[in-house]
Amino acid sequence: MASPVRAADTLSPSPEDTSAIARAVKSSEYTSAVPADDYEVTGTVLAASDPTWAYTELNPTVEDYDRAEGVLHHTTGGWQLVQLGTYELGCGVAPADVLDDFGLECPPPGTDAAGATTPDAAAATEGTPA
Repeated sequence: MASPVRAADTLSPSPEDTSAIARAVKSSEYTSAVPADDYEVTGTVLAASDPTWAYTELNPTVEDYDRAEGVLHHTTGGWQLVQLGTYELGCGVAPADVLDDFGLECPPPGTDAAGATTPDAAAATEGTPA
C-alpha cells in the first residue's frame, strides 16, 4: 500500500530526528504489545508547515501484523507518538495544515466517517435559522 504522504509538502528529517522518532515509536505505550523487532519504522517525514510534527510508517517484519502509520509531535520532552493507526490518522490531534502536508483526511466536524451528520451535530444545529 502506498503512503498517502505528499512529498512536496514534507521535509526529510535529520538522521538524529529519524533515530529519535524510531526510538519514540518503539518505546511508546501504543506499540508496547508488539515486539520491537517485529516491525521497522520507515518513510519518516516532517510537516513543511510545522516540522515539530512527523509522519512515519510501521512495516511488519513478520506475517503476524499489519502495516500501520504514526503521527508524532516534538515537544520539550522530545518526540512522542501521539497517534497510531490506519484510519483517520491525525484527526483530532494534529493541526489542519499538518494533516494537509501529510495528505491525511478527516471527516468534517459533525459528521461520521461515512459523511452522515452525527446526532450531537444535528442537535446543535436544531432551531438554528436557515
